[in-house]
Amino acid sequence: MEPIFEGKKLELHYDNVGEEKARSQSLGNLKKKASNEDILAFGQLMGELAPEEESIKSLVTVEKQRFDI
Repeated sequence: MEPIFEGKKLELHYDNVGEEKARSQSLGNLKKKASNEDILAFGQLMGELAPEEESIKSLVTVEKQRFDI
């Protein structure tokens, strides 16, 4: 049984200088075929646009799939 693609999102996790908890941001509606290289390049761009006191610590992709039984 093949999985059915339902969605993919990206979570960006930032280090906040002086803050205990890292800030995170979610971006939904990524293309199914978005490559890891494309996602990493986008994350680096977002890091360049972030305020100086924040830097991107990690990127997480979350993909939803459905199985019809």
